[in-house]
Formats: sequence, structure tokens, C-alpha cells
Amino acid sequence: MEQKDKHAITLYWNLLSQPSRTVKALLLVGNVPHNEEHIDLFAGQQHSAEFKTNINPRGLVPVIKDGDFAVSESNAIMKYLCSTQEGIPYHYWPKDANVRAHIDQFLEYQQNHFRPSLGGPFWKILGAKFFGRPFEEAELKQVIEIFWKELDTLEVYLGQHEGDFIVGKEPTIADIQLYSDFTLLYNAKLDQEFEDSTKYQSQGQSK
Repeated sequence: MEQKDKHAITLYWNLLSQPSRTVKALLLVGNVPHNEEHIDLFAGQQHSAEFKTNINPRGLVPVIKDGDFAVSESNAIMKYLCSTQEGIPYHYWPKDANVRAHIDQFLEYQQNHFRPSLGGPFWKILGAKFFGRPFEEAELKQVIEIFWKELDTLEVYLGQHEGDFIVGKEPTIADIQLYSDFTLLYNAKLDQEFEDSTKYQSQGQSK
């Protein structure tokens, strides 16, 4: 049985959760000692009375507990970690107010616009493949058009600053969030599914 550090941070998460992966990535980047509590999303563990009462009343992951202190929402968690864990490089959450404002600006865009636009086609295709929920061609076309529109907006954001990263020459927590989104796109092979979506329109069955 795995021995857990009673004094370490505890991460409540699931690998399938994009926001969970961002927090896990930052913990690894900073070599932050932490325990893990895997939450079974398919079994609905996050909706249990115990989880909502003791961990997160919204019934979502990720959540971290640092002693008696608990915080949810991946952006808030990462900012807290950057503020309290010396091992995390400063550039992930710089002290410069202007840089932080640009990071916050992008995080708001990513959370409220880009990620939902990616989730539209993802959940339609996932629902058809694994849960037998067929969709009309026009429905998929509509959500894909929204996604392409947000990709155009993303290109503008990425061109606003010099350097290889979102707000400059070094990675920040905004880059971790965006990377998590694109790993979903890649791992789910959504680009291939966009081109061959008609197979789900009638039966909603996996290939």
C-alpha cells in the first residue's frame, strides 16, 4: 500500500479532466510533493454527498488540499501553487502586474470561449461513439464552425507578444492550460473525426 505524506498537498483529480491535467503538470514542473486522490468521474464519485460536502460543493475536479486549506478551479489552484511553492519557476506566474494581467486575460478567454468551443464537437463525437447519441450533420457543422472561429481568435492572441509562448519568451500557467486543451484535440483525434463524422449520424455507433 502506498505510503502518503501527511504534510503534503493532496490533489483530487482525474487524468481525463483537462483542468486536472494542468494542475498535475504544474506540480510536476515545480517538483511539489503531493498525494493523489483519483476521483472516478464515470462512476459519479464527484457527485457523491461526501465529495460535495468535504471537497467541492460544485462536484468538479481538480481540487487541492494544503493542510486544512482547500481550493478548487484550476486557474485559482495554479495561482495559489505559484504563490506558495518555491520550487515552481517564477515565470509561470510572474510578479509583474502587466504580465499577470495579460495571463489573466488569456485565462478568461481560454476558460470561457476557447475550451467550450473545443468541447462542442468533442462531446458530440464522444457521445456518438461511446453512448449511442446520434447527431445531425448540421449540428456538428455548427459547433465545428464555432471552434474554427475561436482558433482564428487564438491566432491573434498568439501574435500579440514576442516569443514562443502566449505572453512572451517563457511559459506561464496560460501555456499549461492551452497545452492541455490541445492534447485533448490530439489524443481524441478530433481532426480525423471532423473529416469522417457522417458515420455517427444515423446509428451513433463506434467504428
